Amino acid sequence: MMGSMRKAFHFLLACLLTLGTARGLDYSDNEMWVYRENGALTPDKPVDVFFLSPTVGMGNVVNLDVKDPASRANTRRAVDAERGIYADAARFFSPYYRMKSMPHRLDPKAQEVTYSDVKAAFLHYLEHDNQGRPFIIAGFSQGSQQAMCLIQDVLSDPKIAGRMVAAYLIGLSVTERETAGHPQLKPAQGESDTGVFVSWNTESADTKGSMLVPADTLSLCINPLNWKTDATPASPELNEGARMDLGPRGKLQPHYCGAVINPKRGTVNPVFTAEHPAPPHLHGGSYHGMDPCFFYENHRRNVQTRIRAFMKRMKKNRPA
Repeated sequence: MMGSMRKAFHFLLACLLTLGTARGLDYSDNEMWVYRENGALTPDKPVDVFFLSPTVGMGNVVNLDVKDPASRANTRRAVDAERGIYADAARFFSPYYRMKSMPHRLDPKAQEVTYSDVKAAFLHYLEHDNQGRPFIIAGFSQGSQQAMCLIQDVLSDPKIAGRMVAAYLIGLSVTERETAGHPQLKPAQGESDTGVFVSWNTESADTKGSMLVPADTLSLCINPLNWKTDATPASPELNEGARMDLGPRGKLQPHYCGAVINPKRGTVNPVFTAEHPAPPHLHGGSYHGMDPCFFYENHRRNVQTRIRAFMKRMKKNRPA
């Protein structure tokens, strides 16, 4: 219990420090964006995606040097690995930001620097690129942590929150503690609800605790195959395609695994088969690195489903 409370304290303190003095980067400079697809609007892409990269290799530093060529290349590779989930249905925006290194993930000063960049990039996007359009906020791992801070902070404005199609906070343990006092941070309850966050963490069924989801934590999650929040199992037949290699040559593998939610932990347990056994490099515990892989195609299609639902709702509510 103390470990969980300590983790929550560090996280909340880090978010509060966004009001501190760390100065953000200049996001009017296109060099500060991995992608800034702010060209002509097209009917087939009615919304935008603001995507935040997961942690990349950066050596023994506190925060990423966004001007270092190797760090920039690592960040672009991490973004490109997941861009295909979103970019077919939306204009894509992803900033370079001074992310925290793993040894400093609980350091409030490191978080202050990190989030100052994320907030500056998002506010610049809203003012100069968004043009009042609906948007998706998305991330993986550390990117999801920063995205959650963004929703707790900037999206406390109902006018901005009302334009959020959904937030994909993959690889992040979101609990009732994080949602308390933040009505704009609502967990998804189905396949097509909007204005909600979608989150899951994958792990083996015998896992009792991990760095991502400590033993005394209950996460708010959804099953990415049947889009239920209870322990209803989803068979491998519902899996439209895993992509175990997220690189450009990665191939979809339909029916790779099923999935079931562990109701005591709020995590997703992959269910493997004789045809598709667990990858040999996985030996139980957290499968954090596989969060975007196991359910890739279902995730991609769900982005499109929620966009259609949001646009339908907008059309219905538009004055005659």
